[in-house]
Amino acid sequence: MGNINSYLKHKRSTIKNIPEFDRIESEQERQDKLLDYYLSTDVDSIDRLHMYHFFKRYIFQGNFSSPIEDKLIKGECKVLDIGCGAGTWLLDLANEYENSYFFGVDIKPIFPQEIKPNNLEFIEADITNRLPFHDNAFDFAHVEGMSLIFTPDQWDFILSELIRVTKPGGYIEVAGRRNGHVGDGPVFRKMYDASKNIHRF
Repeated sequence: MGNINSYLKHKRSTIKNIPEFDRIESEQERQDKLLDYYLSTDVDSIDRLHMYHFFKRYIFQGNFSSPIEDKLIKGECKVLDIGCGAGTWLLDLANEYENSYFFGVDIKPIFPQEIKPNNLEFIEADITNRLPFHDNAFDFAHVEGMSLIFTPDQWDFILSELIRVTKPGGYIEVAGRRNGHVGDGPVFRKMYDASKNIHRF
C-alpha cells in the first residue's frame, strides 16, 4: 500500500539502478525510457526473457499456481497469456499439453511467427483497447511481469477484460515481481540473488 509519493519514490529508485538513466532530466523522459527498457526487442532482451522463464520454472517447480493441470492434460482447455512477449511460457505449455489450446497477445510481435506448435496462436494487439475474444472464452487467463507497464487505470480495464473472457469457474493468474525487498520470502530472495549473478557474466 502507501501513498502516491512512496510509489513515485519507489519507481525512481528502480530507474537509478539502470546506468543509462543517470543523464535523464525530466520525469516524462524517464518514464518513456523505462518503458523502452522493459519492452526492448533486441536479441539480448529476448534471451533474457527466455532465461528468466526457465529459471523461474525451476525455482517454483512449475509454470503456474492455479489448479488446472488435470484439465490441461485432459485437453480442450483454452489458455490466454496477455503481454506474452517472446512467448516462452506459452511455447513451454503448448508442447507439454498437446491437447489444449493456447493464445498469446502482445503489442510487439517478438513471438515466433512461423515455427510453433499447432495448438498455439499469437496475436498482435493492444490489450489496453479490448481483448479480441468473446466472453467466457478461456479456462485460464495469465498475465506476468507487466506491473511496471500499465497505469492503475489501465490495470482496472485489463482485469475487467480478463474477467470478461474467462469462463465462470475458470482461473485468472496475475504474477509479477517487485523491485523492493521488504518482506520477501526465501524463494524470492534466492531467485533474485541468482539472477544478479547471471547478469555479471
